[in-house]
Amino acid sequence: MFGLTRWNSFDDVFDFQRDVNRLSSPSWQVHTTDDAWRIDVPLPGIDPKDVSLEVAGNNLAIRAEARSEAGDRNVQRYEQTLTLPQFLDHDKLTASHRHGMLRLTLPLRDSVKPRRIRIETQADDRKQLAGAAR
Repeated sequence: MFGLTRWNSFDDVFDFQRDVNRLSSPSWQVHTTDDAWRIDVPLPGIDPKDVSLEVAGNNLAIRAEARSEAGDRNVQRYEQTLTLPQFLDHDKLTASHRHGMLRLTLPLRDSVKPRRIRIETQADDRKQLAGAAR
């Protein structure tokens, strides 16, 4: 009788709960730079082809479906909607997927990026400042 295990319904319940928790509560990480925000969303075991992103107004919807490995009709669905700040350029959103991590990059709008302002001086001002230093 080696190799046989007794079926335990509690194991199935705990496995299901673990899978639901994995899909429904990812630990998002948001990183900011001077030019953009980067949001990393863990989606382990989900094929990037099964993930869809939609932007409507200030809302970003992330939807994913994970099919059961057994090949049956069981499908686990994940959906999360974010409200994006106005200062991010939603039209320039890019997404990539690598090793189970969905990476969203949202650049800042040009109107909110810091810019350097050049101070212009006139030749007469330089002479005046040089004379005042004496």
